[in-house]
Amino acid sequence: MKSKVGFVKTTGWFSLAGLFIPGFTAIEIIGCQSLITLFGVECANSWTLLWSITIAGSIVLPWVFLRFIQRTSIETESLRKWLIFFNIIEYTLLQASLDSLFTNGQTLCYVSDGQNGLEFAFTGWFAIPIILLLSILFQQVQKAKLEQAELE
Repeated sequence: MKSKVGFVKTTGWFSLAGLFIPGFTAIEIIGCQSLITLFGVECANSWTLLWSITIAGSIVLPWVFLRFIQRTSIETESLRKWLIFFNIIEYTLLQASLDSLFTNGQTLCYVSDGQNGLEFAFTGWFAIPIILLLSILFQQVQKAKLEQAELE
């Protein structure tokens, strides 16, 4: 049985856009880091805190969305909109999380070696295959759910 929502197809189209949006989401990430520093957290520590939050979020969000797919009975178009929303949030969370592998808060805050922030573009691109793999998983879960409904 074919899934009614083309998770992989929808995410594939998002991924094409994802090749061009890492700069926009990087601005969002830097804005979140700046917001944390406004609360009095030192700059380098604010990056560590932000990365901790985004790593947790990038792990928890797919699980939450998977549970949502398993339990929902919403229509195809509405589920597709939720998938796009998931893709945007997960892409941003992964982009920020993966950045912690390539730099540190000290470098981002206090060193001007010409690369500050450039790694955000690359980590945005690294997030795309992860999101595609998650969509394959979601598609399989949706397919199993539809097959189960047919048997009942």
